[in-house]
Amino acid sequence: METTSEQLEWDDIRVFLATLRASSLRGAAEKLGVSHPTARRRINALEERLGFRLFDRRPDGLHATPQAVELQDAAEEVERAVFALGRAAQAAEPQLRGPVRVTLPDMLATDLLMPDLVEFSERWPDIELRIDASYGLADLAAREADIAVRGVPHGKLPQEDLAGRLVATVHKAVYGHGDHWIGWRGAKEDAAWIADTPFPELPVRGAMNDAALQRAACAAGMGLTMLPCFLAEPLLPRRSEPVPSVDIWVLVHPDLRRSPRLRVFRDAMVAAIRRQRPRLEGRPGDVEGKAVSLAEAER
Repeated sequence: METTSEQLEWDDIRVFLATLRASSLRGAAEKLGVSHPTARRRINALEERLGFRLFDRRPDGLHATPQAVELQDAAEEVERAVFALGRAAQAAEPQLRGPVRVTLPDMLATDLLMPDLVEFSERWPDIELRIDASYGLADLAAREADIAVRGVPHGKLPQEDLAGRLVATVHKAVYGHGDHWIGWRGAKEDAAWIADTPFPELPVRGAMNDAALQRAACAAGMGLTMLPCFLAEPLLPRRSEPVPSVDIWVLVHPDLRRSPRLRVFRDAMVAAIRRQRPRLEGRPGDVEGKAVSLAEAER
């Protein structure tokens, strides 16, 4: 059966690529946000158009056929072109309306930036904020997010080829009460950073892999831990001098730098985070008492 490029559909190709990468239809469906039967139908439709099988279904899962492996490079080239077209269309959008997909750490959203996010929504009601508060690295090239607010180890650069601004540096310090540590992972994993504190001899009793849990435990008197200053103060007593921890970057794909709605949101967040530098650096008394001026952010 002769197959032309006009017969192929992008939705089929993206399911094919997701299935290749996940080695399962279920994993592909979860990644793309579609149902398992939909993913199966897309693969079946693509196999029918191509005239050969793409995956062998075995007891231990799906295995790509040699033909599928040969198609991967060409399919990924189509993927890059589709993403580039989408970014170009978004950048050409002249109006301050539509969705802005943002990924940022939940601590920044809830403990630092929420008043500014609220003010932005009130100032620009036609811009729909879609916020993913997580520590995952969304793929901006694949348009999993439009803007990323990310913490990068102090002094390092973001790995991706993105346009961005280094906005502020988060400082951390020892907080809490008592004569033992609340670890991050456990005694062995915490040994290195504990050795650099004023309390290297104290033992680790318990471990919590979430900063909000550690803050709550310290507030209840469970022990000491290392926390970002903006998260711990003024709830907890500080037990050491603040030191730089991570740099905050506001990132966007280079193709989208000129998108009006992304630019106004990016500039607002840059101004909001910069205003909070004293809190981020452990100088909370120097923070201004109001949310960022959006007139300033738009400049």
